[in-house]
Amino acid sequence: MFGQCLLVLFAKRRAGALVLVCAGGVGGIATVTLPLAWTDRGPAAAVHRLSVEVLMVLDTLIAAIVDLESVEVKDLV
Repeated sequence: MFGQCLLVLFAKRRAGALVLVCAGGVGGIATVTLPLAWTDRGPAAAVHRLSVEVLMVLDTLIAAIVDLESVEVKDLV
C-alpha cells in the first residue's frame, strides 16, 4: 500500500500504541488498521539506522545478557 492515500476514520490505542483505522484497505472496500509509525503522520525516520538512543538501549541489553551468562546454573537452583 506504499504511496496510497487512505481516509483516516479514527485513531485509537492498541496495546499502548496509537493506530489509525483507515477506509479503503484491501480492494478499497475494507478498513485497515495501521500503526502510526507506518504512516506519514508518525515520527520522522532516523537519519542513521541506529540512533544514539537505540545504541544505548542495545548496550544495556547486551550488558544484561552478559550478566546472566556469568551466573552459574547452581546459583539459579
